[in-house]
Amino acid sequence: MPTVQIITIAFFVSLLFFATHLTAGLLLQERKYSVKKTALLWGSAGIFLFLEVCFCFLFLAKPWRMPVALMLSYLYFWGIFVYASADGFWKKCYLWITYGCVFCVSLSFSFYGCYLLVPDGPDTFVYLIRGALYGMICFAILSAYHKYGRPIVREVSGFRTKHWLSLSIVSIIYFLTFVIVLAKISADNGINTNTLLFFSLLVCSFAVASILIISIIYQMRKEARDELVRQNVEYLTSYVENARKTERESRRIRHDLRHHDERIAAMAKEGDTEGILAYLGQNREAPETFTAWCPNVTVNGILSSYAGKAKEAGVEYIAQADTPAQSGVADVDFVAILANLLENALNACVARKSAGPIQVHIRNVGNKTVIAVSNPCGTDLKLENGLPAARGIGIDSILSSSVRYQGEINYKMQEGVCTACVILNP
Repeated sequence: MPTVQIITIAFFVSLLFFATHLTAGLLLQERKYSVKKTALLWGSAGIFLFLEVCFCFLFLAKPWRMPVALMLSYLYFWGIFVYASADGFWKKCYLWITYGCVFCVSLSFSFYGCYLLVPDGPDTFVYLIRGALYGMICFAILSAYHKYGRPIVREVSGFRTKHWLSLSIVSIIYFLTFVIVLAKISADNGINTNTLLFFSLLVCSFAVASILIISIIYQMRKEARDELVRQNVEYLTSYVENARKTERESRRIRHDLRHHDERIAAMAKEGDTEGILAYLGQNREAPETFTAWCPNVTVNGILSSYAGKAKEAGVEYIAQADTPAQSGVADVDFVAILANLLENALNACVARKSAGPIQVHIRNVGNKTVIAVSNPCGTDLKLENGLPAARGIGIDSILSSSVRYQGEINYKMQEGVCTACVILNP
């Protein structure tokens, strides 16, 4: 085959692989870096892919060209995906390995399609048909994931390590099996009944396993939501208890006020003016004030709960909110976002033995809900593209909930104060 024709085929193959890998990467990742840096990473991966495919087609024997080219490209893009995505490591592994299974299934179908449609066609035409079939199948599956699977997967924290590790192991087993079967299909250079039967059973098994995994992910999402609901109940219970405590104290003082009035009246009848002034000058008990920051019960519950925690820790706490009773942001999402922001702020103050202040501002600006939480912070906090470089399940939960509202999240450090700002579009 002439060199020009080989390079043409290599360009077509690398372009097709790059398009599917890039689409999968963008759909599966939680962007970690700026748009510019992310584009640079994936763009450099595309250049590497083209050079790698050209090398395979120019210097390797025909049976080894496609297997080596696709495996090297897949593994390299796996590394880029793990590096560029902000999710937990094993969640990223599970997502990319599962995409690898889809990648192998699509290629296997494209091989069988070519064996049926153009069994004796020229190489260039065969690669064209194979690429078209592979692209149609792969993009169809990725589109279905984007519409139905992505919203569910993004709700589940990537830091549930044990769950994602178990799912990754299952996906690795299927992926390695699919790679072996794909190599056998390519080596058969035609339709082998035994290979086709095994491949069909394997695909059916993978489909069943995928349904079971989806049910597990649903359960993981349910557990995450149940935890948020439990926290919400805890905050509301604290809020109601504070309100009841204040009401009981107010009733007690109103009851005692009658006795004070009678004492003053008695001294007045006796003309004891100095006694009245001295009595009134004594320290009088006043009812504990009960703060209601805004009409929204959930937001009040969270703010009230952390006001109590901050008081116990000796941290100054300042909060302002204007959230309406009926907000476009769901209660569980307020818990996931606001409670985690306050938890992180309080933990930072306690760790530094700082008296604060923690300042909370929640505002509705047009159709947007803006949540800003600031607290003193040491220089050891490292930010990367507006997010903490080291992140745990709390920030992961904030990110997952914000995604549902096309949220914008930004952390900034200024004069020893860290401010986290979340803008939601309910």
